[in-house]
Amino acid sequence: DLKSPNQRDEIAGARASLKENSPLLHSICSACLEHSDVASLKASKDTVCEEIHNALNVISNASQGIQNTIAPPESKAATLGSALDELENLIILDPLTVTEEEIRPSLEKRLEAIISGAALLADSSCTRDFHRERIIAECNAIRQALQDLLSEYMNNLKKRVRIREKKLELHINKRKMKKWESCSGLHW
Repeated sequence: DLKSPNQRDEIAGARASLKENSPLLHSICSACLEHSDVASLKASKDTVCEEIHNALNVISNASQGIQNTIAPPESKAATLGSALDELENLIILDPLTVTEEEIRPSLEKRLEAIISGAALLADSSCTRDFHRERIIAECNAIRQALQDLLSEYMNNLKKRVRIREKKLELHINKRKMKKWESCSGLHW
């Protein structure tokens, strides 16, 4: 019988994690047995086992009255899914504030992580030829889309610079005109 609301909340959260991860563990273990050569399945199994282990530790600590320490979240494993998420978050940019030197290397790094993950998938013995060809075609399409995106950002940046230059030129011309008008008014 727990009297602390924090301990009850911790146990409730851990139970929810167990309910969520138990079916995943079953599915992933079944897939690992069928496709033992797929590294991403092993990594997924390890991640789910870690989640279940953490949930059991939380329940054990809370039931003994030990305060659970909240560890900072670990960075995601280098999986295809996390690489896609990182790229998606990275491309949400303000095209007017982007410089190519800042953004190109990080976008290309994320893209290469995605492509290497996709290549592992394509090279797997359980991938059919049709899917392998499609994966390769999609990787090439993603590369081209990234190049198009970077070109669009750079075009917007150049347009912004040209607009600023024109505004500055107009402002200077207006100042010159006012100065000329005031000077010409003095001579008459």
